[in-house]
Amino acid sequence: MEETKVQQDRELILECQKGNTQAFGALYDKYIKKIYDFIYYKTHHKETAEDLTSQTFFKVLNAIQSVDPNRSFVSWLYKIAQNTVIDYYRTKRNHSDVDDMWDLADGTDILGDLDTKAKIVELKKYMKKLSSLERDVVIMRVWQEMPYKEIAEVVGKSEANCKMIFSRSLSKLRDMMPLLLYSMLLMNFK
Repeated sequence: MEETKVQQDRELILECQKGNTQAFGALYDKYIKKIYDFIYYKTHHKETAEDLTSQTFFKVLNAIQSVDPNRSFVSWLYKIAQNTVIDYYRTKRNHSDVDDMWDLADGTDILGDLDTKAKIVELKKYMKKLSSLERDVVIMRVWQEMPYKEIAEVVGKSEANCKMIFSRSLSKLRDMMPLLLYSMLLMNFK
């Protein structure tokens, strides 16, 4: 199934490189939600995440001719999103550290329940104790459901290293947080 997604992306990229704007629209539709969520996790602000997501896809559109269709488009896309967030914080003076602005995405059904909101606040407290790299790996693996290979390409580490980071991060979280909260962290993980 993963091969099919990669092949579909490859075909869409080749079409984009021929000037087919509908193919770019298909890539945009396929990845807009995941990229928005990823950026929101790092910015904690809906409008900022929307702006940075737009900037990310604008950069992708401008650079689509340079993409190697035989390499992972998803990894390249996430790297552009990650760099867009980094650039945003470099130019923004009132936030001293990217790592301080981590949050879970809004708009999910679980936030409707007050008890769940309290658990989300507590979960964020524990996630903030992880390094930026550890949080990124956990976010991409658990909530973005990315394979280790793509995570490795985004964060610039080996696949084995990403597996180790993920495993150690989960162990840290399991040791720090109550069982109920830990199970909530993994409830979307398949």
